[in-house]
Amino acid sequence: MTTILFVHGTGVRSRREKEALDRIEGGFRRALPDVTVETCSWGEALGVTPAGRSADEDGGDDPAPAGGLRVTWSDAERAVWARLYDDPLFEIRLAVSAEPGDASAVAPRVLDRLVSRVRNASDDPVVQASVPPGESRDQLREAAEELLRNAEFTAALPFLAARKSHDLVARCLTAVHIRVREQDGATVVVSAAERDALWHVLEKCLGAAPLGLGDKARAVAWSTAQHMARPVVRRHRDRLLTGATPALGDILLYQARGKPLRTLLAERVREADGPVVLLGHSLGGVACFESLVAHDLPGVRLLVTVGSQVPYLYGLDALATHRLGAPLPEHFRARWVNVVDPEDLLAFTAGDAFPGRVTDVEVDTREPFPRAHGAYWTTPHVYEAVRAAVEER
Repeated sequence: MTTILFVHGTGVRSRREKEALDRIEGGFRRALPDVTVETCSWGEALGVTPAGRSADEDGGDDPAPAGGLRVTWSDAERAVWARLYDDPLFEIRLAVSAEPGDASAVAPRVLDRLVSRVRNASDDPVVQASVPPGESRDQLREAAEELLRNAEFTAALPFLAARKSHDLVARCLTAVHIRVREQDGATVVVSAAERDALWHVLEKCLGAAPLGLGDKARAVAWSTAQHMARPVVRRHRDRLLTGATPALGDILLYQARGKPLRTLLAERVREADGPVVLLGHSLGGVACFESLVAHDLPGVRLLVTVGSQVPYLYGLDALATHRLGAPLPEHFRARWVNVVDPEDLLAFTAGDAFPGRVTDVEVDTREPFPRAHGAYWTTPHVYEAVRAAVEER
């Protein structure tokens, strides 16, 4: 009888994962009722244990330290800029939704003046002096044109002009400029001091004193700050890192000392009665692949990797058992199916890296990342893909 040996990924520990593993086993029993499904739960024995905590400890929330959370203005400001880097229209959208009044009465000359000042800001001598050294003012002009082509921004312009919300426009333009400046994927090239200097002179260039962040934006900023690397995170850093250690630590530990896991998998395969399907999720798939490279396991008829990083690590020449450009060993005879959801940023297609040796199967978990990485086992298409591969002769 065929045995499906499921090898989990990172961070799987104790009874908290039993329900998830039961779901996987049940899914395969429905799709392939004539096979035996077994799991190789290596996390407890071969994964990391967070410092100061036993492997089977549930790790409930620690009591909050005495004293309330203190979020300073700089925390809120930092949170606002974090949102603006990702979405330059963040503050403007909040302001418009908070005061959706009619701005149609704004005089055309007032609106035209604001548009003109945004478009020509790069020609202002004071603004030019605030552009960080080494930058071209053409990048600021490009940012202004990009902003003026944005339908949401142009729709908000009457509101912004009527309320003289030049501080919001200035921060928005600054954020777009930084995006243009760093669009080639460079590391931080505009400092916070340079950013603030440009923002403040843009406010003056646009024609009015800054009106401040605004109560609505400030409230959202403070809320955002509590979910970022601000005091609440710093205060609970030890507990947060302890909770994250199994997932991150398992990867680091495997990369440094993965041989025991590969040996365990080889032993489990040799103990099986009949042909084996090695089914590995995420790091478990890496371990399955490398076990087949390191050991002659003729009992494995099929390798299925799900949400796998094998192609990525291979491209970096970071696999412990298989060097970049080397052919797979002759004893690696198992067919290989690689299941990937394009929305899973931790999953990679393998066909280009291993031409002729692997079949990529695309599935849609209907989940965004990062949920997509763990949603394969709630997706019927995954079980059907494995069933089709098992039944293929």
